[in-house]
Amino acid sequence: MRFTILAIGRGMEPAIAQLVKNYLARLNRMLPVELIEVAEERRLSEQSGRKQVAMMREAKRLEIKLSDSPMVVPLDSHGMELSSEDLARRLEKIIDQGVREVTFVIGGPDGLDQGILQNRSWILSLGLMTYPHMLVRVLLLEQLYRAMCILKKLPYHR
Repeated sequence: MRFTILAIGRGMEPAIAQLVKNYLARLNRMLPVELIEVAEERRLSEQSGRKQVAMMREAKRLEIKLSDSPMVVPLDSHGMELSSEDLARRLEKIIDQGVREVTFVIGGPDGLDQGILQNRSWILSLGLMTYPHMLVRVLLLEQLYRAMCILKKLPYHR
C-alpha cells in the first residue's frame, strides 16, 4: 500500500513546508507516501466564469496524473467527515482489499472541479470549516499518520 497526494499549488511557505516534510518522513517509515504538486492556474479575476475555466484546466492536469491510480479520494467540504478512528478503519479495509495505492486530491483556492468529484466512491471532508489549501496538506498528512499509528497500535494517538 502506498499513498499519493496530488495537491494544486505553487509552493509552500517555509513553516508549512517544514510540517509537510516532517509528516512525510514519519509516514514514509510506515509505507511509501509521495506529495505531488500540480500547477495552480492563475486567477486573473474573481468572475465565476474565469474561476471555472481555471478549475477545469487544473482538473485536466490532475486527470493525467490520476489515470493509473486504483483509488482516488478527493477532498471536498461536502464529502464524508470521519473521526481519526473511522479513517483508520476505512484505510484498514482498503488495505485488506489489496488496493495498492490510494491517491488523495487537494484542490486549489477554489476547490476541485466537479469532473474530479464525480463518480468517486469516497470523497473525504476534513470538516465544515474552510482551511487554506496549503494547510490542508499538513492536516491530511497528520491524519494519515495518526490513522497508521492507530492501526499499528502506536502510542501517538491517545
